Amino acid sequence: MTSRSGSLPEKTAGKDDKPLPRKVQDVNGALRRAYDSAVDETIPQSMLDLLNKLS
Repeated sequence: MTSRSGSLPEKTAGKDDKPLPRKVQDVNGALRRAYDSAVDETIPQSMLDLLNKLS
């Protein structure tokens, strides 16, 4: 899905074209890694069985 090179591109904070503070970049990176990890997880068969019972 996404490139996992380890370093994230530096984004700007808006119209000022100032780079985001380092803490903000760190939080953004941590959230992106957590999301990517969750997306890559497989759905357990027990959950699929429960979902099939609903339909």
